[in-house]
Amino acid sequence: MARRGPEATVQETMKAINASCRSKGGHYAGYSCKVVSWDDVSRGTGPSGLSCWGANITDTYLKSRSGTPLFTLRADNWNERLGIIDAQRVALVAPGAPGLSAPGEAPTLRPVTLQRVLKEMGRYGHYAGLASDVDLSDALRDTKCSIRFQTTFLPVEASDTRPAVLEFATEAYNYNTMRDEDPRNLVLLCTSQGIAVQQDGRGAKKLFHHAADPSGRIHRYWLEAEETHHKVGGEQRETDAERAVALARGKATASVIGIPAMGQRFNVLMTIQVPLRQAPKRVTGGLSSVSWNGTGELVVTTVSQYELGDTLNQCKMLCSKSAYQMLSYKFHGRARSRSGHARGRGGKSSAARVSRGSEVDIWPGLTVQSPQRHPAEHVTVTVQLYHVVVGGVPSEEDVTAAIDDLENLYRACVEDGKLADGKFDFLKKPLSLDDLADIPKKVWSQPPEVMDFDVFPV
Repeated sequence: MARRGPEATVQETMKAINASCRSKGGHYAGYSCKVVSWDDVSRGTGPSGLSCWGANITDTYLKSRSGTPLFTLRADNWNERLGIIDAQRVALVAPGAPGLSAPGEAPTLRPVTLQRVLKEMGRYGHYAGLASDVDLSDALRDTKCSIRFQTTFLPVEASDTRPAVLEFATEAYNYNTMRDEDPRNLVLLCTSQGIAVQQDGRGAKKLFHHAADPSGRIHRYWLEAEETHHKVGGEQRETDAERAVALARGKATASVIGIPAMGQRFNVLMTIQVPLRQAPKRVTGGLSSVSWNGTGELVVTTVSQYELGDTLNQCKMLCSKSAYQMLSYKFHGRARSRSGHARGRGGKSSAARVSRGSEVDIWPGLTVQSPQRHPAEHVTVTVQLYHVVVGGVPSEEDVTAAIDDLENLYRACVEDGKLADGKFDFLKKPLSLDDLADIPKKVWSQPPEVMDFDVFPV
């Protein structure tokens, strides 16, 4: 493989993509690069409408193996674009007989519905420690799963001898989980190489791919994005020879995955959050006062049993969109400056083959064995489509092709729209006192990592 020009930096890539979106205008201008994605199961509401907080909210980060923050290209975080889909219309690739293969061995995989996996979660998650009879399905609520589509372009370094690759992982920070023993969600990480069953917990959790060896030990792996000759946008159709070579190398191959309109792909990383019932909270005191002020701000006064100190004794949960910029932890995902025009050397983009990469460690498994489904919340699905770019930044044509792909997938859902729309009321509820007590406690005692700590803000 011939060597190409030097790869672009992540910041150069983001700048070029954002410039392409602005230049193209129309619905393309509604997309931008974000280093934090809000992958929320349940958002709160107040007198001013949507809040950034809620009963089940998750910030998701994308990072390379070296620790470099990466990004997603998606619509607005606040009033996000969503689709509605039945769990019967979402395909996962899973072992035909639940259980994972040993490292280096090709499992017998086939597409199965999300509905089946939820119903038989104990079988599919038994390798990770779930009791074999666990059923996390909900016949009524699983007919309306929320789904979001995102994409990314990862800058990779060209090689003379092999396809260019980048190892990475996603990292989830759930604001409503304080302890590993009491997760808010069971999390399924899904590629065309299978399902990895995990959970959220204390602090932030990296999500890795899994494989179990004959002794039952669970090996965790980085994800790997590899360049291909397949174009940006749409499905990937492989020849028999191409598929055979990928299998021989232990890499992912294209498969039916996600919703029917996605067709066959190998560039998909799908994350599914299944909301769980948490243990009853032991509140020894309570919130001393709750009131709305005249600017749409909810003023919450906490008491000492939360051990948050004076800083959080008068904690303001700001629920109006105009107050959005004051929310430091939830603000990281905003695009930076919208001024200026990006100029960058053109690179070569392609659909990325997303496979299991290098081994990370041996994982002890889940801390919960018999979780119960939350009785009121719906499953949410996040579909991330990966591309790599070598020798420069993505062209405007490739950026628009990637966004057109997302738009087509939203239109293929049962319904699509914005979170604030009435059709998505099943994902919202008024903020509760428990939510408002838990979130500052999580942020104070288990703060998320500071993003872009070495970059002066613009």
